[in-house]
Amino acid sequence: MIINHTELLNALIQKYGLKSYLEIGVQNPANNFDKVRLPSTSKVGVDPECDSFNILPETSDKFFEHCSRVFDLIFIDGFHEKDQVKRDFENSLRCLSDNGFIVIHDVLPENESGTIVPRETKQWWGDIYKWAMLICSYKDIRYKTFNIDNGCMVVWKYPGEMNDYGKIIAADMNWQTYLKIGHVLMNVTSTVEI
Repeated sequence: MIINHTELLNALIQKYGLKSYLEIGVQNPANNFDKVRLPSTSKVGVDPECDSFNILPETSDKFFEHCSRVFDLIFIDGFHEKDQVKRDFENSLRCLSDNGFIVIHDVLPENESGTIVPRETKQWWGDIYKWAMLICSYKDIRYKTFNIDNGCMVVWKYPGEMNDYGKIIAADMNWQTYLKIGHVLMNVTSTVEI
């Protein structure tokens, strides 16, 4: 049974034979990066506050300015602010292999106080959920969100996919919208099948 993001990442690697990995927002490599079951030469981490083997001490924006690689698996767990996650996602999509996956962490916050930007609480998810509810407005992708480990959204390319949530997207993406229809917009499932 998959219960956290590291297990999810490794399950995707094993099931789909993924060969390359990018992690945005490493913080401490021992927490996740080192546990991803790929050779160290196949993994790249990006974190401005971490300088370790295979971890580039720069912002994700700076990294994507010069990135010419393509990755099979990209994990986004960097700065937990909706505009930054939007940029990280859109940049990641450009660097994703055709059969690859993007996993975005912390899209299902437990309470509103833990989503306030700037951070005011010890337990903090940021306002990623506001952007995550808009994932349905992107074309040429499919996605599902697993209700594990504060929400792990898995996105993959699917050319020709059109998601039509026009009227819903016009609504304010706030805490009340999240409580009412956030799980529908993010395609949340409690069954973790990859």
